[in-house]
Amino acid sequence: MNIELQCCALFIIFTIAVMFIREKKLDLMNRKLFQRAILACFACLIFDILSVILINLSVFRGFSIAITEMVCKFYIMLLVLQGYFGYVYASTSLLPREKMWAVIVRYLSHLVFGIGEIMMLVLPIGYTASGRIVYSYGPSTSVAYALSAVYILATIVTTIAYRKHMPGRRFIAMLLWQGLWLLAAAVQFIQPQLLLVGFASAFGMVILYIQLENPSEYVDGSTGLFTMNALSAYVHDRYKFDKQFSLFTAKIHYLTNYVDYNMEQAAVMRTARALVALGPEPAFRIDDDTFCVVYDVKERMFERAANIKMQKDGVTDLPAKGTYLLIPDSTQMSGPDEFFRFLHTYLEAEQEITIADEKLVQRLRDQNRIKELIDEALRLDRVEVFYQPFYNVREFCFDVAEALVRIRTRDGKIVPPGEFIPVAEETGQIIPLGIRVFEKVCEFLSKGEALEAGLKQVEVNISAAQFDFDNPTKFVTEMIEKYGVEPGCINLEITETAAAKNRDIMLENMNRLIEKGIGFSLDDFGTGRSNIDYFVNMPVENIKFDYSFTQGFFENDKTKYVLSGMMDILHKLDMNIVAEGIETEEQMKVMSELGIEYIQGYYYSRPIPEDEFIAFLKEKNPQCQK
Repeated sequence: MNIELQCCALFIIFTIAVMFIREKKLDLMNRKLFQRAILACFACLIFDILSVILINLSVFRGFSIAITEMVCKFYIMLLVLQGYFGYVYASTSLLPREKMWAVIVRYLSHLVFGIGEIMMLVLPIGYTASGRIVYSYGPSTSVAYALSAVYILATIVTTIAYRKHMPGRRFIAMLLWQGLWLLAAAVQFIQPQLLLVGFASAFGMVILYIQLENPSEYVDGSTGLFTMNALSAYVHDRYKFDKQFSLFTAKIHYLTNYVDYNMEQAAVMRTARALVALGPEPAFRIDDDTFCVVYDVKERMFERAANIKMQKDGVTDLPAKGTYLLIPDSTQMSGPDEFFRFLHTYLEAEQEITIADEKLVQRLRDQNRIKELIDEALRLDRVEVFYQPFYNVREFCFDVAEALVRIRTRDGKIVPPGEFIPVAEETGQIIPLGIRVFEKVCEFLSKGEALEAGLKQVEVNISAAQFDFDNPTKFVTEMIEKYGVEPGCINLEITETAAAKNRDIMLENMNRLIEKGIGFSLDDFGTGRSNIDYFVNMPVENIKFDYSFTQGFFENDKTKYVLSGMMDILHKLDMNIVAEGIETEEQMKVMSELGIEYIQGYYYSRPIPEDEFIAFLKEKNPQCQK
């Protein structure tokens, strides 16, 4: 009898089913659908083999025709069921659940399947056997072939239509699965003795298992916990099918800079065992030292989190502490993207316990809104530069200005830097933002109008992040050359915190630019550690006393003595001093009498747009104009 291929296919499917059931796996919708597809394939193969046997017995040995016909009908009904499950497997994760047309398509697919199964059950069926050629025919079989073709083609069309919404390997695996099945059906139709459909469907299951549904791909080899990829799939599945959940995250922080491998592994394995012991909920290792557990009920999450914290507090033999992030209600976030943004943002929180609430979620949304605002401003060129003049006490004119970035919204409003600079530094947008500002300053200087009105130099802020990528001085030299700006017209401001973070890299790049004629200032002096090493060894020409430091001079005697002493030291080092935040005539006079070279503040001018700044220079600098 012609059942060799079906028997091989049955063995393959049985092996896959056993491995799939025994492996540790997540409760994902796709995996449930894959399990149904395996069972349908397994049942279909059994009835395929049984139908071949009974057809031979009926034709050659007079076995019951009614039983043989019923088995043949069950086989083709299972064949259609297999095709139907294949379509459901492909479309469930792809078709949008909220769209009405998608809902209609799903109901139609169910309806067509139900009607088709009834038709196959009631319509007549025939069969024949001649040597190795064994097959069934008739109206019932025609309906089965037609419906199978419809579901195969629908699966292929859906896969192609939504190829951009799935990983490349899933796209290829789905096409191979359905394509092999379709090709086998065509070959079997031309050569009836080649019963390839069952084997092709089994082989397709192998492709899906290896490429998409192999549970071991989601399991961390060292701890046995699920991986970050598994968490991503799990969270996306939960949000797609509107299943609320809670999440508890624990992160190990080592209290010593030296942690050997054995110590680290001991901490990791101890944490993994503790999480597994908590209960049946899925536990994940989402980073080397970060773990989480997903719960259906938030009360259980709080209970288990308290248990883990109590266990950690009792550990005394490992130099480590734990920080914990709890998300009681997943519906607080709009979807998986916002969920993972929140997770990645607050995993590094310094406090021991962070609990997601409306305030934290809204803060994240505000940050994301600002990020999008920065991206849009860069894309649509709505980044603007305002200028705040410095009064040169010795020359009695305004010959230096600080360039300050602003963003203009669609409705023309100006966004203050305090709202977007922290976000830009956190997201890395400060790099393209800084480059855009520097280019606009060079373009402004190249026009020559400000220089003719007495301006000699513009100070531009440089973020620490701009010294963290390859050859950060390149954009400075490129812009100066592009716009034909004299290097001496540019002075770059760095902060104490920037200098502390990237001292070696920063010094190397500063010296490169100094060789080209660009000067440097140390900004916000008095807000950092104010280590004397900064202004002794840093190649800066100017020191800018921060607003709070300057104001302290007028409010606190101790600050007054410190500032006066620092001024004496700095002048002996031939450095110029800029006093920021001068707002009254009295403050201006005191600073001038102290010998400070430059005064910056609202007393003279707020930061103003380019055209207003030119007008300001022309009005205030008649004696300095060329």
